[in-house]
Amino acid sequence: MSTLKYAFFLLFPFCAALSSVAQPVNDICSAAIDLSEDLSQPGSLLGPFSNVGATGNDLDIASVTGCWLDDLTGNADGSSPQIDATVWFRFDGYDGVLMLYVQPCDSNLNFISEDTQMALYTGECDSLELVICNEDIDGAIYNYWSGVTTPILAGRTYYLAVDGFNYSGFGSPELPLTTGEFCINMNEPATNLVEIEHGKVVAFPNPTSGTITLQSDSPIAEVSIFDLAGRCCRSILNGTNVQQQTIAMPDESGVYILSVKSERGVTMHRIVKE
Repeated sequence: MSTLKYAFFLLFPFCAALSSVAQPVNDICSAAIDLSEDLSQPGSLLGPFSNVGATGNDLDIASVTGCWLDDLTGNADGSSPQIDATVWFRFDGYDGVLMLYVQPCDSNLNFISEDTQMALYTGECDSLELVICNEDIDGAIYNYWSGVTTPILAGRTYYLAVDGFNYSGFGSPELPLTTGEFCINMNEPATNLVEIEHGKVVAFPNPTSGTITLQSDSPIAEVSIFDLAGRCCRSILNGTNVQQQTIAMPDESGVYILSVKSERGVTMHRIVKE
């Protein structure tokens, strides 16, 4: 993936003027721009924002490993990511699934400004817990913008860090740190219908020590279990029309998101496994 980035960049030379640029207002976690109000209108394009002049000196992001690939070593294994052009956003969670991604603000695609990396956290700035991170949406087709889809929970505060890609670790100091203007799309997947008119699914017991029983007023087609990092732990596709079903939860204790698809739509349930 890093080789593709390098080759692609060489096809698009650029000229950069040296100038003094002020730090963005959201240069550190504690100054994150609040996007909570924008979640009330999913699908709207937020921005433009910019990471030009961002310092990357915020130690709150130091736990990001295994995802960002602009390693100081050039190995592209995520073990020593360069954190040097980071801007921060925050929002209040809800019970559901969030699709969050960086995209161009207009039709003027700009590789330099839009090659981004992101990390989503929950908690507070001095004690962040990584939820999920992303380097490229699809590097195979040169889509180097970042994005994630993950369950989120009501009652939690989320922090989003967006960072630029830095080529210096690949032995190419003449190549830039990607900074510039970008926009953010915060959306709900089309199947994420938390409230379903005239539909009802009950999941019990909750908390559970092992299994969950589902009762629905319409046939259950599919059940999926996600952990809080957005990973699908289990998916059950029903070949018969059942309105009651008992499923086994993952072995590990914790909070999970249960997605239940019926002919009326999809409901999301927060389940505690003891």
